[in-house]
Amino acid sequence: MVGGMIAYCGLDCLSCRAYIATKENNLEKLRETAEFWSVGESEKYRPEDIRCDGCFSDRLHKFCYECPVRMSGREHDVENCAACGGYPCDKLEKLWRSFATVSSSKAKENLDRLRASSQVTGQPINKSRRNEIT
Repeated sequence: MVGGMIAYCGLDCLSCRAYIATKENNLEKLRETAEFWSVGESEKYRPEDIRCDGCFSDRLHKFCYECPVRMSGREHDVENCAACGGYPCDKLEKLWRSFATVSSSKAKENLDRLRASSQVTGQPINKSRRNEIT
């Protein structure tokens, strides 16, 4: 069984630095994470940009508001991409390529395990079941 709170892309929200710092309301951890994730001046994050309650919430990391994988998962009304008939799609693979190698392989591994298990059916999953699956 895959533990955690698995986002559409396969990342485990409960292991995410931004999610943890948000839940702990730890501004110093948010600052450190924002700085760590910033890439030059073009992709500079502030602590308020990365406050996140997970992929299924309304308070998200700045990138996630327009994440094509998240938007697609919501449009298809699936629990995460493992439950989608088109898994893995080009959008998902492109997003994985943008992750650090460890994050990418762990995200794919999470979704592959969910897909192989009886935890997903390939059918839309009622949003009230989100916590049962983790």
